[in-house]
Amino acid sequence: MPKISVDLSDEELERVNQHAQSLGQSTRAWARRTLIDDADKARFLAAARTAVPVGLEAVKDAPEGMR
Repeated sequence: MPKISVDLSDEELERVNQHAQSLGQSTRAWARRTLIDDADKARFLAAARTAVPVGLEAVKDAPEGMR
């Protein structure tokens, strides 16, 4: 499986480890989830930016209270 290496200072690593521990997760599990969640969020927002204009165009002729 491919891996990602990230250089952190000792202080940064300690903060990350403490945060993951406070969530009841290993640092590896927390980092993986954080990376995936952020990528999924960006993908969702990109799709939403495309969908909103399409949706607005579809209801442009609807009565004011139904848009």
